[in-house]
Amino acid sequence: MEYTRRHKRFRLTSIEVSGQMTSTTEVSLIDIGLGGLSLQADRRLNIGGTYMLKLECEKKAVSVVCQVTWARMSGRKTLADGETVPLYTAGMKFIGLSAEGASHLMSLVERLGQEETARGDDRRAHVRFQIGSPGTARLSFPTDYRVRTISLCGMLIEAGVALETETMVPMVLSLHDDRSIEFLGRVVSCQPTEAAGSDRYSIAIEFIDVADDARDVLAEFIEMLPVPNTA
Repeated sequence: MEYTRRHKRFRLTSIEVSGQMTSTTEVSLIDIGLGGLSLQADRRLNIGGTYMLKLECEKKAVSVVCQVTWARMSGRKTLADGETVPLYTAGMKFIGLSAEGASHLMSLVERLGQEETARGDDRRAHVRFQIGSPGTARLSFPTDYRVRTISLCGMLIEAGVALETETMVPMVLSLHDDRSIEFLGRVVSCQPTEAAGSDRYSIAIEFIDVADDARDVLAEFIEMLPVPNTA
């Protein structure tokens, strides 16, 4: 991690600094209609949580806001490195869908799948379509993190989601006096924490695209910290 050597690093042991980042993951759609959809993801979705979903098919794309109405663990999958991770199935309803948005969504839905055969006990308010053709769906959601080490050019954080190296992540860092800064973070590395049975990850982030005034706020905060870690 070359960037950690260009500036003094400060280990945050006596002060708690946290923030929020926007995580994105690919999901598998199970079915979809104008009222909502069900999908499978490789991470837990919180019931009542709000997420942004981007649907893509044949160079057409629609972004919709969804709220989780139900969720459950539904299986496991093995990654390329041999690690086994849980899979979750969830039902979501669309929030604030405009007439124009509904029109675009319906056009995309018709491309993605075929209408389900109605069942006698089906009480859905909208027709659902089973997903039968290839399409891409990306789910974006806010994730909290805690800062463990910080410098003028980057930080080491702990979070409950794994991030791919070299990806760019929109982030907000909350500092003292209710001040915060926004920036893009480049993921330098991501490793599971050492705690046994923990689903937490230690992630090295490089600050990218930080405005001058935000960098000044960061510098003021770092000046207040104790003597830096020299390890």
